[in-house]
Order: sequence, then C-alpha cells, then structure tokens
Amino acid sequence: MPTDFRIFGIRHHGPGSAASLVAALAEFRPDVLLLECPADGEAALATLADAALVPPVALLLYNPKQQGQASFLPFAEFSPEWQAVQWGQREGAHVRCFDLPMSLRFGLGDAIEVEPAGASTPPAPNDEKSATPENEENPVTPPTPLPSHPPTLPEPEGDPVAYLARLAGYADSEQWWETHLEHAPGNADTFALVLELMTALREELRRPETLLREAYMRETLRATLAQGYQRVAVVCGAWHAPVLTDPNFQKKEDKALLKGLKKVPVEATWIPWTYERLSFSSGYGAGVLSPAWYELLFAQPRAEVVTQWMVRATRLLRGQDLDASSAHAIEGVRLAHALAAVRGLSLPGIDELQEAAVALLGGGYAEGLAVVQRELVIGEKLGEVPPGQPATPLQQDLAQQQKALRLKPEPSRKPLSLDLRQETHLLRSHLLHRLRLLGINWGQPQRVGGGKAGTFHEEWELEWPPEMPLAVLDAGRWGNTVLAAAAARATAQAAEATTLAAVSSLLEDALRADLGPAVAALVARLEALAADTRDVTHLLTALPPLAQVLRYGNVRRTDTAQVAQVVQQLVPRLAIGLPAACAGLDLGAARPLLEKIKAAHAAIRLLQDADHEAAWYGALAAVQRNGASQGLLAGAASRLLFDAAQADAEATATALGLALAPAQPTAYATAWIEGFLRGSGLVLIHHRALFDLLDTWLGGLTEDTFREIVPLLRRAFAEFSIPERRQLMDLAGAGPAAPTAAAEALDFDWGRGARVLPVLRELLTTR
Repeated sequence: MPTDFRIFGIRHHGPGSAASLVAALAEFRPDVLLLECPADGEAALATLADAALVPPVALLLYNPKQQGQASFLPFAEFSPEWQAVQWGQREGAHVRCFDLPMSLRFGLGDAIEVEPAGASTPPAPNDEKSATPENEENPVTPPTPLPSHPPTLPEPEGDPVAYLARLAGYADSEQWWETHLEHAPGNADTFALVLELMTALREELRRPETLLREAYMRETLRATLAQGYQRVAVVCGAWHAPVLTDPNFQKKEDKALLKGLKKVPVEATWIPWTYERLSFSSGYGAGVLSPAWYELLFAQPRAEVVTQWMVRATRLLRGQDLDASSAHAIEGVRLAHALAAVRGLSLPGIDELQEAAVALLGGGYAEGLAVVQRELVIGEKLGEVPPGQPATPLQQDLAQQQKALRLKPEPSRKPLSLDLRQETHLLRSHLLHRLRLLGINWGQPQRVGGGKAGTFHEEWELEWPPEMPLAVLDAGRWGNTVLAAAAARATAQAAEATTLAAVSSLLEDALRADLGPAVAALVARLEALAADTRDVTHLLTALPPLAQVLRYGNVRRTDTAQVAQVVQQLVPRLAIGLPAACAGLDLGAARPLLEKIKAAHAAIRLLQDADHEAAWYGALAAVQRNGASQGLLAGAASRLLFDAAQADAEATATALGLALAPAQPTAYATAWIEGFLRGSGLVLIHHRALFDLLDTWLGGLTEDTFREIVPLLRRAFAEFSIPERRQLMDLAGAGPAAPTAAAEALDFDWGRGARVLPVLRELLTTR
C-alpha cells in the first residue's frame, strides 16, 4: 500500500487550530506524527503521558556549557502541539520531532548566511511557529514589512494567521479562524485552505535560518516516508506548510545546505510556565494576548462561551464586593452580541466581551475590571512538572546550598533574622544577596528594629512563589553556580554603568554578597570612572556607598583594602572641588546638592579617619567663608561644622551675624538661615545668642520684605518638632534678656538636687 501523508498547517497556541487538528487526526488516523519541534526535544515529549505534567509548561533546551544558549518552548492545554502529542500517545501513533535540532541552531550563532541556488519556490521567513522558538539569545532581525500594507499591521512572520485576520479587519485572530476557516460554508478542509493562503503569502519574504530549518524538515520527512509508514501526518506551523508538500523538492540542495553544520551539546527539561509569561512575545513566536480566554474557547462550545465568560466576570466582581448582578450579566451578553453584529462578526470575541463588561459591569470605566483582565483574559494559571526532572547546573547548586544552610523554599512569607557573627547566618546572608544580584528575589531585606539595630543583624522576609524557578532558569545564562553567576552579572552591570554612584552601589552589593571574583573588576571600573570624573556631585554620590562597603567589610570579614584605596583618592579630590561646586548656584540647584553634601558628611564621619575629616572640614570652612557660595550651602556648612564641634558658639554667632548683616541681600540671608536651621531647631534653643541674632534681624525687616521671606522661612521651621516650636515661641514671647539677668533669675536648691545624684548614677551605669 503506498504511503499517504498529509500536511496540517497550524497556528501557535490556537484553540481553533487545536480543535481542527484533533478532528483531522481522528479522521486520518496516521501511523506517525511529524511535529514541528526541535529534534533533540523528542525524548522529553514522552513525558506528556505523565499526569503530573500539567500545562502550562515549557520545554527548556539549553547548552549546559553555555547557559546563555537556551530556548523555551511553551505549551498550553489549548496548544495544537500538546493535543497532537496526546492524541498520538492515546492512539499508539509514533511522535517524531522533525525541526532543526537546537544543537545545530545554537552552533549557528550569528553567522547565518545561506541562500540555496536554484530554488524554484521563494524562501520564506520564520513563522510564529507552534513548537519551534527562536533562540532568545540570538534573535534574528525581522524582515521589512510588506510595502503594500499599512505599517501598523504585524509582519506575517510573527503570526501569519493574525496577519491575515488584521487584513480582514479582525482584532481577534482566533475569531477570524473560527468564522472563515471552520464555520464558513464550503470550507470542508480547513488545512487545505490554510495551505493555499500561506503559499500566496510567503512569496513576499525570505529568511536564511528558516531555509535551514525547512531543509531539515524535508530531510526528516523523506527518511520517514522511506521507512514504509502507510499514513504520515505532518503537523507544522502554517508558514512552513507550502514547502513540505513535495518531499523531493530541493533534495540535493537540502543535503548540501545541512552539510558541515557545527553541533553543540544540548540538554532538555520541563519547567512550569504561567499564563502571564505565555502572553509575552518572546522565544517562540508570537505571544498569546488572552490565554485564559483561549482556554475557555477550547474547553467550551463556541455558542456557550460568551455566556460562560460574562457569568464568570460577574461572579469575580461580586467577590470583590462590587455591584454585579445577574441582570448585568444578561445585558452584557446582549451588548456583546450587538457589538459583534454591528461589526459583521458571527460571534463576539474577547474585545466585544471586554467592551460590554466595561459598559455594564464597570460603569464605563475599565479600572474597576482589573481582576477580570487578570483572571479571565490573561489568567493566573501555573503549570506543574513531575518530580525528578533534569535540573540545570545553577538549579542544582542552589538546591545544594539551600539544603546545606537549612533554608527550605516555601510559598508563604516567612521572616528570617540573621546574626552575621554566626558562620551559618553569614553564609545565608551571602546567598540571599547573591540571588538578589541575579534578579532572584527570594528574600526581601527588612528594616532592623527593636534591640537589633547594630550592623551585625539583618532582617529578611522570604517568599518562594511557584514562578520563582523561572527566575532561576533565566539567571542560568550567567554561570553554573550561584557565586559564579552573581559575579558575572555584577561585572557585566559594572561594565555598562556610566556613573560612579551606580558602580559604588553595585560594589556595596557585591561586598555584602561576598563576590570575591567580581570585586577586582568593580574596583577597577570605579577607579576608571573616578579618574575621568570632574563633577563633584558624582563624587559626593559615590562616597556614601563606599563608606558602607568599608563598614560591612569589617562585619562580614571581607577584604576591603582595594575599596579603601579608592576612598583614599576620592576624599581629597572631593575636598578640593567642593568650594567651587557650591559657588554661583541658584536656590533650585543648591537644594539637591545640599542633600548630597549631608550624606557625604555622614559617610566621612562614619569612616573615622583623621586625615579625611581634616580635609572635609577644611572644605566646609571654605564654603562657609566664600562670599560666592550659595546662601543655603554656606549656612548648612556652618551648621555641620558647629554640630561636629569644629566651630564653637562664638564663631558660629559671628558667621550668623555676617550672614544677617544689612549689607547682605535678603534672599541670601534667608537661604543661609534655611541651610543653618535645616533639620533641627535645638541650636537656637540652647544658644540664646544665636536666637537673639535671628530675632533682631527679623525685627528689623520692613513689612513688605517680611511678607516676601515668610514662605521661605516656613520651609526651615517646618521640619522642627512640635516641642521645639513651642520652646521657640516661648523664647520669642519672653523677649531678649541679658545673660546676667538670666543668671540671676536662676534659683537652684543645690541640697535637693544632690539627693537625686545616687539614683541618677545608678541609672547611667546599669546596662
């Protein structure tokens, strides 16, 4: 009996394609199924018979020696490929993957330059495909859209069925498939019509990598037909169907094209997927914009799906305590059908349903229907994979560390308190920080409170949601161990960073994670940027994270000698450039600079280095004395010097008197006061001379000038606490008082005061 083979061109993740394909296979009953899937994924497809494999899932094919080479092949229950494999397993038909193996595609790299000579049929671009993803790490530049169509239309290669649907005026390609391919009279053979459409469409475009894939498909098809199977079904993306109808097409050219291709090792495993990730257009063809809707389309008859969707939407809103009744659902169904009729559609699609829901259930506003979009359009379904699936090297290393450190991943939130003086706790901290550098946010740092405010303590909140393994797989491109991967990613981020602040912050994270292999590269990058940076604001921003690095170096027992060398060079440059940076600025530019100066001041005091402090205080004194300094910055410099005991009350009173002298512009004096008083008013309460100077200056202002500066002064006094404001008001109400009179007014009973000294001494010495 001669071999009979048929081509079934499908669309990726199309429930209409899946239903048509199952019906066609049941009628044809093939002995073997050739599925468009990389040939090295064939063994993994046998796992579909395991009931523990619950879609959505993805078949991961990766190069174990180079984690960056990986492709994810997502499957949903409504995917035609999923249904085809399950049909073959039920009916005893052999299932073969006949697309170009990923071992060869990874070997191609970026050097894909093939053009077969004498091709009678024009080569084609890559399609949306049903089971053959483009390598995410080596995407191929898409071709130019057809010039005869508007630029807003998608290109045929991404999703040819969606492209044709858009040309016909349909936003929902699945609805176009149902209306014109399955329900239209006279179209008994859906796949014959698809073949005809794709043959006409693909004459416009070509892509080199697609030629290799299609050559491999034809070679596999020829070999299968030669084995004597009576009925062969070819299940492929609609785009490839036209060049597979004739197995002898380009037989010699295909062999020559595939000869000598480089091959790399590839391993396969299943990973859980989500509907949210399925909606992304990445890796394997076009994304599915509404996976939950497609699942409903596949599971329910089309005549009932509109009612089912609207009832579920109403039920969801009622669960949110929103006004949604049965009457709303009935009217919503009617409105969806009316919209479909106006638009010439046989049945409503997801667009009509959403518009009807917004009008009837949302009162005309889409914001209140976020839960409907999340659960009934995109969906929150998460797949499951059976235990014992092959794991990537990074997964294996992480699992070993989790077991050794007794950190069990749990989906519920769990607090974790760490004392970095304990070896196990320190290693746990290193692991959590390394994972955060890789984008695996298993742990979220929390604010340390209570009696654990020292640098030896860390508080975390751990949560391992079901989709976290996807983040681990994504991070596998950086290395095979957590340490190597985190170091590689930190080094790559530093190489791309263009500011000192970004690199110094990254260096701080690297020290917390104990990334020894990356520290040298980060410090070198920091030194290179520092040498080329003349902007003092960048130096100010870089210093606080470096000070934190030096502090954490002591706590975490890491070597910070290289960081200390950078700081040793940074502080003198900062001190030299600060006075000039504070001159000639307006008030708007001075405010953000003041915040950076205060942060750098705190960092230098944290370092506790006498040379650094001397250079910094000298720079602040120069800012204070320089007549060109912006008033806000000069006043802040005076306050910082006073608080650091680098200027006494008399010298500070002199500086305040000069700033408030009649010769000074009112705007300068006002800004000076704001900078001096910013944050706390205690300096005025405890030093009456300063208060009297300010009080005298305010009293000498004209009414118009006073009204002008009041809004500016309010900015300075707004940060004072309520007790501070009350005491300042009491001082102002008492009026100026001579120091001698104040001393005479004090009448202490020294005998009564001495009685409390023993108790006070006991309180101060008790820990």
